[in-house]
Amino acid sequence: MKPVTPEVSALLETGVFACYNLYSLTLFGGGVIRFTNCQVDIAWDGDVWSSRGVRVDPKGSRAVGHQKIGLDVDTWVVTVMPRIRDEITGAAYPDKIGGVPWGAAAAAGALDNADFVVTRAYFPAAPTLPLPAGNAATPTGIITIFAGTVGEVDIGDTTVIINAMDDRSRLNIQLPRNYFKAACRHTLFDSGCQLTAATFKKTGLVGAGSTQSLIISTIAAPDGSGTYALGRIVMTSGLNQTFSRAVRSWQGGQLGLITPLPFAVMAGDTFDAYPGCDKSATTCTAFANLANYGGEPEIPDPSTAV
Repeated sequence: MKPVTPEVSALLETGVFACYNLYSLTLFGGGVIRFTNCQVDIAWDGDVWSSRGVRVDPKGSRAVGHQKIGLDVDTWVVTVMPRIRDEITGAAYPDKIGGVPWGAAAAAGALDNADFVVTRAYFPAAPTLPLPAGNAATPTGIITIFAGTVGEVDIGDTTVIINAMDDRSRLNIQLPRNYFKAACRHTLFDSGCQLTAATFKKTGLVGAGSTQSLIISTIAAPDGSGTYALGRIVMTSGLNQTFSRAVRSWQGGQLGLITPLPFAVMAGDTFDAYPGCDKSATTCTAFANLANYGGEPEIPDPSTAV
Protein backbone atom coordinates (compact mmCIF):
# COMPACT_ATOMS: atom_id res chain seq x y z
CA MET A 1 0.00 0.00 0.00
CA LYS A 2 1.19 3.51 -0.81
CA PRO A 3 1.02 6.03 2.06
CA VAL A 4 -1.78 8.55 1.48
CA THR A 5 -2.30 11.78 3.42
CA PRO A 6 -5.77 12.52 4.82
CA GLU A 7 -6.13 15.40 2.34
CA VAL A 8 -5.48 13.18 -0.68
CA SER A 9 -7.68 10.43 0.75
CA ALA A 10 -10.57 12.87 1.16
CA LEU A 11 -10.09 14.14 -2.41
CA LEU A 12 -10.06 10.62 -3.86
CA GLU A 13 -13.25 9.76 -2.00
CA THR A 14 -15.07 12.56 -3.86
CA GLY A 15 -14.39 10.80 -7.15
CA VAL A 16 -13.72 14.17 -8.84
CA PHE A 17 -10.07 15.06 -9.24
CA ALA A 18 -7.23 15.55 -11.73
CA CYS A 19 -3.85 13.80 -11.46
CA TYR A 20 -0.51 14.15 -13.25
CA ASN A 21 2.79 12.25 -13.18
CA LEU A 22 5.93 13.87 -11.79
CA TYR A 23 9.22 12.38 -13.01
CA SER A 24 12.50 12.81 -11.08
CA LEU A 25 15.84 11.62 -12.48
CA THR A 26 18.89 11.80 -10.20
CA LEU A 27 21.88 11.35 -12.49
CA PHE A 28 24.81 9.12 -11.56
CA GLY A 29 27.45 11.46 -10.15
CA GLY A 30 24.97 14.25 -9.31
CA GLY A 31 22.34 16.50 -10.89
CA VAL A 32 18.54 16.17 -10.78
CA ILE A 33 16.08 16.51 -13.69
CA ARG A 34 12.38 17.03 -12.92
CA PHE A 35 9.56 17.20 -15.47
CA THR A 36 5.82 16.54 -15.61
CA ASN A 37 3.08 15.68 -18.09
CA CYS A 38 0.94 18.52 -16.68
CA GLN A 39 0.32 21.65 -18.77
CA VAL A 40 1.76 23.86 -15.98
CA ASP A 41 4.71 23.57 -13.59
CA ILE A 42 3.98 21.75 -10.34
CA ALA A 43 5.64 22.58 -7.01
CA TRP A 44 5.78 20.47 -3.87
CA ASP A 45 7.99 20.61 -0.76
CA GLY A 46 10.44 23.06 -2.36
CA ASP A 47 10.89 21.13 -5.63
CA VAL A 48 9.47 22.16 -9.02
CA TRP A 49 8.62 19.82 -11.92
CA SER A 50 8.81 21.64 -15.23
CA SER A 51 6.14 21.52 -17.93
CA ARG A 52 8.07 23.78 -20.30
CA GLY A 53 10.84 21.44 -21.40
CA VAL A 54 10.65 17.95 -22.83
CA ARG A 55 7.25 16.55 -23.75
CA VAL A 56 6.24 13.45 -21.80
CA ASP A 57 4.07 10.67 -23.27
CA PRO A 58 3.55 12.37 -26.66
CA LYS A 59 0.59 11.45 -28.86
CA GLY A 60 0.64 7.79 -29.79
CA SER A 61 2.47 6.68 -26.64
CA ARG A 62 1.85 6.55 -22.93
CA ALA A 63 3.74 5.68 -19.76
CA VAL A 64 3.45 1.99 -18.93
CA GLY A 65 3.97 0.61 -15.43
CA HIS A 66 4.16 -3.13 -14.75
CA GLN A 67 3.59 -3.97 -11.09
CA LYS A 68 2.78 -7.21 -9.28
CA ILE A 69 2.75 -8.65 -5.78
CA GLY A 70 5.84 -10.54 -4.66
CA LEU A 71 9.56 -10.22 -5.33
CA ASP A 72 9.31 -9.87 -9.12
CA VAL A 73 10.87 -6.64 -10.35
CA ASP A 74 8.38 -3.94 -11.35
CA THR A 75 9.13 -1.84 -14.44
CA TRP A 76 8.18 1.55 -15.78
CA VAL A 77 8.51 2.73 -19.37
CA VAL A 78 8.09 6.39 -20.32
CA THR A 79 8.57 8.14 -23.66
CA VAL A 80 10.23 11.56 -23.63
CA MET A 81 10.24 13.85 -26.68
CA PRO A 82 12.86 16.64 -26.47
CA ARG A 83 11.97 19.77 -28.41
CA ILE A 84 13.73 20.25 -31.75
CA ARG A 85 13.23 24.01 -31.59
CA ASP A 86 11.98 26.55 -29.05
CA GLU A 87 8.66 27.86 -30.37
CA ILE A 88 9.26 31.32 -28.89
CA THR A 89 12.99 32.02 -29.28
CA GLY A 90 13.65 29.71 -32.23
CA ALA A 91 16.70 28.22 -30.48
CA ALA A 92 17.58 24.73 -31.72
CA TYR A 93 17.39 21.81 -29.27
CA PRO A 94 16.59 23.91 -26.18
CA ASP A 95 16.20 20.89 -23.86
CA LYS A 96 19.63 19.99 -22.53
CA ILE A 97 21.40 17.82 -19.96
CA GLY A 98 24.64 19.38 -18.78
CA GLY A 99 24.72 21.72 -21.78
CA VAL A 100 24.24 18.88 -24.30
CA PRO A 101 20.94 18.30 -26.20
CA TRP A 102 18.72 15.74 -24.43
CA GLY A 103 18.86 13.07 -27.14
CA ALA A 104 22.64 13.29 -27.57
CA ALA A 105 23.18 13.27 -23.81
CA ALA A 106 20.99 10.17 -23.38
CA ALA A 107 22.83 8.42 -26.23
CA ALA A 108 26.15 9.25 -24.53
CA GLY A 109 25.04 7.54 -21.31
CA ALA A 110 24.05 10.52 -19.16
CA LEU A 111 20.95 8.65 -17.91
CA ASP A 112 22.69 5.33 -17.22
CA ASN A 113 21.97 4.01 -13.69
CA ALA A 114 20.13 7.22 -12.75
CA ASP A 115 17.66 7.00 -9.88
CA PHE A 116 14.15 7.18 -11.31
CA VAL A 117 11.11 8.17 -9.22
CA VAL A 118 7.52 8.64 -10.38
CA THR A 119 5.11 10.48 -8.09
CA ARG A 120 1.50 11.39 -8.83
CA ALA A 121 0.11 14.83 -8.00
CA TYR A 122 -3.61 15.20 -7.23
CA PHE A 123 -5.75 18.34 -7.75
CA PRO A 124 -9.47 19.02 -7.20
CA ALA A 125 -9.52 20.24 -10.82
CA ALA A 126 -7.02 20.64 -13.63
CA PRO A 127 -4.76 23.66 -13.00
CA THR A 128 -4.90 26.32 -15.71
CA LEU A 129 -2.97 29.43 -16.69
CA PRO A 130 -2.40 32.08 -15.60
CA LEU A 131 -1.28 31.01 -12.14
CA PRO A 132 -1.08 33.55 -9.31
CA ALA A 133 2.10 35.62 -9.71
CA GLY A 134 3.37 33.13 -12.29
CA ASN A 135 3.99 30.47 -9.64
CA ALA A 136 3.80 26.73 -10.15
CA ALA A 137 0.60 24.91 -9.22
CA THR A 138 0.53 23.28 -5.79
CA PRO A 139 -1.44 19.99 -5.58
CA THR A 140 -3.52 18.73 -2.70
CA GLY A 141 -0.87 16.07 -2.23
CA ILE A 142 1.39 13.59 -4.00
CA ILE A 143 1.90 9.82 -3.85
CA THR A 144 5.07 7.98 -4.88
CA ILE A 145 4.02 5.18 -7.22
CA PHE A 146 7.39 3.96 -8.52
CA ALA A 147 11.03 4.16 -7.42
CA GLY A 148 13.93 2.46 -9.13
CA THR A 149 16.88 2.79 -11.48
CA VAL A 150 17.14 3.53 -15.20
CA GLY A 151 18.00 0.40 -17.16
CA GLU A 152 17.84 0.49 -20.95
CA VAL A 153 17.46 3.80 -22.80
CA ASP A 154 16.20 3.55 -26.39
CA ILE A 155 17.02 6.51 -28.64
CA GLY A 156 14.83 7.33 -31.63
CA ASP A 157 14.92 10.17 -34.14
CA THR A 158 12.79 12.41 -31.94
CA THR A 159 12.15 10.35 -28.80
CA VAL A 160 13.99 8.92 -25.80
CA ILE A 161 12.34 5.84 -24.25
CA ILE A 162 13.37 5.29 -20.64
CA ASN A 163 13.03 1.76 -19.21
CA ALA A 164 13.33 1.69 -15.42
CA MET A 165 13.40 -1.18 -12.92
CA ASP A 166 12.33 -0.87 -9.32
CA ASP A 167 14.71 -1.18 -6.37
CA ARG A 168 14.16 -4.93 -6.06
CA SER A 169 16.44 -5.29 -9.08
CA ARG A 170 19.30 -4.60 -6.64
CA LEU A 171 18.66 -8.05 -5.16
CA ASN A 172 20.40 -9.42 -8.26
CA ILE A 173 23.73 -8.23 -6.82
CA GLN A 174 25.96 -11.21 -6.06
CA LEU A 175 26.40 -11.91 -2.34
CA PRO A 176 28.41 -12.06 -0.20
CA ARG A 177 29.88 -8.78 -1.33
CA ASN A 178 33.10 -9.36 0.66
CA TYR A 179 35.19 -12.45 0.01
CA PHE A 180 37.66 -13.55 2.64
CA LYS A 181 41.14 -13.45 1.17
CA ALA A 182 44.50 -11.88 1.83
CA ALA A 183 43.62 -8.49 0.30
CA CYS A 184 41.86 -5.83 2.36
CA ARG A 185 38.07 -6.15 2.28
CA HIS A 186 37.52 -2.41 2.80
CA THR A 187 37.14 0.20 0.06
CA LEU A 188 39.33 3.26 0.32
CA PHE A 189 37.53 6.01 2.30
CA ASP A 190 34.62 3.79 3.39
CA SER A 191 33.53 3.34 7.02
CA GLY A 192 35.89 0.38 7.47
CA CYS A 193 38.90 2.23 6.07
CA GLN A 194 38.04 5.34 8.14
CA LEU A 195 40.20 7.67 6.02
CA THR A 196 38.54 10.88 4.77
CA ALA A 197 38.50 11.47 1.00
CA ALA A 198 38.65 15.27 1.33
CA THR A 199 42.02 14.98 3.10
CA PHE A 200 43.60 13.38 0.04
CA LYS A 201 41.82 15.38 -2.68
CA LYS A 202 43.94 17.13 -5.32
CA THR A 203 42.60 19.65 -7.83
CA GLY A 204 43.68 19.33 -11.45
CA LEU A 205 43.29 21.13 -14.77
CA VAL A 206 42.51 19.39 -18.07
CA GLY A 207 45.28 19.98 -20.58
CA ALA A 208 45.33 20.20 -24.37
CA GLY A 209 45.00 16.88 -26.20
CA SER A 210 42.73 15.31 -23.58
CA THR A 211 39.88 13.03 -24.64
CA GLN A 212 36.83 11.56 -22.92
CA SER A 213 38.95 8.51 -21.98
CA LEU A 214 42.33 10.15 -21.34
CA ILE A 215 42.90 13.24 -19.19
CA ILE A 216 46.23 15.00 -19.64
CA SER A 217 47.14 17.06 -16.60
CA THR A 218 50.11 18.29 -14.57
CA ILE A 219 48.28 17.47 -11.34
CA ALA A 220 50.59 16.73 -8.42
CA ALA A 221 51.00 13.19 -7.09
CA PRO A 222 48.56 12.33 -4.32
CA ASP A 223 49.44 11.62 -0.73
CA GLY A 224 49.12 8.09 0.59
CA SER A 225 49.58 5.54 -2.21
CA GLY A 226 51.24 8.15 -4.44
CA THR A 227 49.18 7.14 -7.49
CA TYR A 228 45.76 7.84 -8.97
CA ALA A 229 45.56 4.36 -10.53
CA LEU A 230 42.47 2.60 -9.09
CA GLY A 231 41.31 5.96 -7.74
CA ARG A 232 38.76 8.31 -9.25
CA ILE A 233 38.22 11.80 -10.64
CA VAL A 234 35.18 14.08 -10.31
CA MET A 235 34.72 16.79 -12.95
CA THR A 236 34.00 20.19 -11.38
CA SER A 237 33.44 22.31 -14.52
CA GLY A 238 32.65 21.96 -18.21
CA LEU A 239 30.04 19.76 -19.89
CA ASN A 240 30.93 16.82 -17.62
CA GLN A 241 30.53 18.74 -14.37
CA THR A 242 29.55 16.43 -11.44
CA PHE A 243 30.33 13.24 -13.42
CA SER A 244 32.89 10.89 -11.85
CA ARG A 245 35.01 8.13 -13.38
CA ALA A 246 37.37 5.47 -12.04
CA VAL A 247 41.02 5.78 -13.07
CA ARG A 248 42.62 2.82 -14.87
CA SER A 249 46.17 4.18 -14.99
CA TRP A 250 48.26 7.26 -14.20
CA GLN A 251 51.60 7.75 -15.88
CA GLY A 252 53.49 10.70 -17.25
CA GLY A 253 50.70 13.15 -16.36
CA GLN A 254 48.07 11.07 -18.17
CA LEU A 255 45.00 9.71 -16.38
CA GLY A 256 43.48 6.77 -18.26
CA LEU A 257 39.81 6.29 -17.37
CA ILE A 258 38.11 2.89 -17.10
CA THR A 259 34.99 4.24 -18.85
CA PRO A 260 34.89 7.43 -20.93
CA LEU A 261 33.18 10.60 -19.78
CA PRO A 262 29.82 11.15 -21.53
CA PHE A 263 30.68 14.52 -23.09
CA ALA A 264 33.69 16.14 -24.74
CA VAL A 265 36.33 17.57 -22.40
CA MET A 266 37.93 20.94 -23.03
CA ALA A 267 41.33 22.31 -22.03
CA GLY A 268 40.80 24.32 -18.88
CA ASP A 269 38.08 22.10 -17.41
CA THR A 270 38.75 21.39 -13.74
CA PHE A 271 38.48 18.19 -11.74
CA ASP A 272 39.14 16.72 -8.31
CA ALA A 273 41.26 13.58 -8.13
CA TYR A 274 41.55 11.00 -5.36
CA PRO A 275 44.31 8.38 -4.90
CA GLY A 276 43.89 4.71 -5.55
CA CYS A 277 44.51 1.71 -3.33
CA ASP A 278 45.50 -1.83 -4.34
CA LYS A 279 44.28 -3.17 -0.94
CA SER A 280 47.73 -4.39 0.12
CA ALA A 281 49.14 -3.94 3.61
CA THR A 282 52.11 -2.08 2.09
CA THR A 283 49.80 0.54 0.54
CA CYS A 284 47.80 0.74 3.77
CA THR A 285 51.06 1.51 5.57
CA ALA A 286 51.77 4.28 3.03
CA PHE A 287 48.42 5.79 4.04
CA ALA A 288 49.48 5.49 7.71
CA ASN A 289 46.33 3.44 8.22
CA LEU A 290 47.59 -0.08 8.94
CA ALA A 291 45.52 -0.21 12.14
CA ASN A 292 42.38 -0.38 9.96
CA TYR A 293 43.77 -2.88 7.43
CA GLY A 294 40.98 -5.35 6.65
CA GLY A 295 43.03 -8.22 5.22
CA GLU A 296 45.36 -10.93 6.43
CA PRO A 297 48.85 -9.78 7.47
CA GLU A 298 51.42 -9.97 4.69
CA ILE A 299 54.11 -12.61 5.31
CA PRO A 300 57.63 -11.50 4.31
CA ASP A 301 59.47 -13.54 1.69
CA PRO A 302 61.96 -15.69 3.64
CA SER A 303 64.52 -15.31 0.88
CA THR A 304 64.76 -11.58 1.62
CA ALA A 305 65.13 -11.97 5.39
CA VAL A 306 68.35 -10.66 6.89
